[in-house]
Amino acid sequence: MANDNLVLAISSEGREITVKNCKDYLLAKAQTELATFIFDRFYGRYLKPFEYPNEDYIKNYKNGFALMASCCLLIETYVSFKEKQFKDTSKESRRTFGHFFTTESRFLDLATGGRKVDGTIASKEDGGLPNDFYYNVRCGILHNAETRKGWTITREISAKYFDSATKEINATKFANRLKAVLTDYKKNLIKSDFDKDDIWLNFRNRLTDLIDQS
Repeated sequence: MANDNLVLAISSEGREITVKNCKDYLLAKAQTELATFIFDRFYGRYLKPFEYPNEDYIKNYKNGFALMASCCLLIETYVSFKEKQFKDTSKESRRTFGHFFTTESRFLDLATGGRKVDGTIASKEDGGLPNDFYYNVRCGILHNAETRKGWTITREISAKYFDSATKEINATKFANRLKAVLTDYKKNLIKSDFDKDDIWLNFRNRLTDLIDQS
């Protein structure tokens, strides 16, 4: 039995969004409320904590490695809501990143070699930047607190979000692009057909699972 009072997100106005709220939104087919909820949940949990506008925090506490770890977690959970085949990312994390980088226009610099000629996601043996990122950034940071094989993280203002020549990632700019992806997702949910479009079918199935497990 789901805990109806469990808080799933905090709105931009500071209001708690509970399991009961989400059930009511689904019943009412409240597209704007649901789209706003998922944006607030993703942004509030994974990106907002790193945007605290305090000079001391930015200089002495904000950390590019922690930000990139959060971005990697966000990529997986975002894709699990958006794509039916990745509803459960257990043992599918590597392919999740391959799908993300080869389908999101803001991250196509990281898509090279991510798919084979037949369109399927490249395997570990096939290589490609998405696999390189997955093993040496995502797994490196989350499992060993380090990047591997020449990949580096920076927050230098002058650095690009990703430099393919040096494999340097600007964590702040990477996160900003992820925020833009979330904004687009919210807009697409609002304008899509709640009953017919796959974007809503996938969302509802994933949210229902989240509610059932709460």
